[in-house]
Amino acid sequence: MKRNWKSLFWKMPNSDARFIANGWQISTLVVTLWVAPQLVLAQATDIGLWSGIGVEKKINKSLSVSLNAQTRLTDNLSILRAYLGELGVGYKLGKHWEVAGYYRYIGRRKKNADGSGYEYRSYNRFYADLAYDHKLWKLKFDYRLRYQNQFQDDDQAAENNSSYVRNKFELSYPNKTRFTPYISTDLFYEIGGSFDQMRNKAGVEMKINKHHKLELSGFTDYRLIGKQENRFLIGLSYKIKL
Repeated sequence: MKRNWKSLFWKMPNSDARFIANGWQISTLVVTLWVAPQLVLAQATDIGLWSGIGVEKKINKSLSVSLNAQTRLTDNLSILRAYLGELGVGYKLGKHWEVAGYYRYIGRRKKNADGSGYEYRSYNRFYADLAYDHKLWKLKFDYRLRYQNQFQDDDQAAENNSSYVRNKFELSYPNKTRFTPYISTDLFYEIGGSFDQMRNKAGVEMKINKHHKLELSGFTDYRLIGKQENRFLIGLSYKIKL
């Protein structure tokens, strides 16, 4: 006997129908987020990888501390371009607002003064965040305003100060599955200068359990001033909440 699949679908309980519809929406979005970076990847002459681990500990309902470490590979994953470690404190101001402050140490690969080779130079960065989030229909909107100041840790520190204001906008799709896809744009404004960089990212966060998450992303840095680097970056991070 021939079945009417369309009528069968509509006779399903509302919860089942919603589950299937949400499944299709999630699958479509995940596929889009996967295919788009591949198109960029095909045009890139250099592939980089930013991988790291982060641990966050809640002190109370509002206060938390975090510790993060990361390595950054370049030249098609053959060279360690930088490594970093950072310590931060966050404080929730209510349901939607949060402030945070961080210190970051960076070891960055640079040419020697005589140009004969490379060495890892030390940089110190301090930054403060003001973050806001809000639900928009089935999506979640996040905005982050950041001020950061960085200087090179050597005798020429005064000549290497760099201060930026950054505006980051993110849309994510929280749902009942373990996967939360998102897209974001981060705009860099150099104080005393102009907007000189834009970072576009697409990724997905996978919830392993209550305390552990894995995040995979693909992104590019667009130089608004100067020569554009034809480089595609892969992000891979492991997050632990205690």
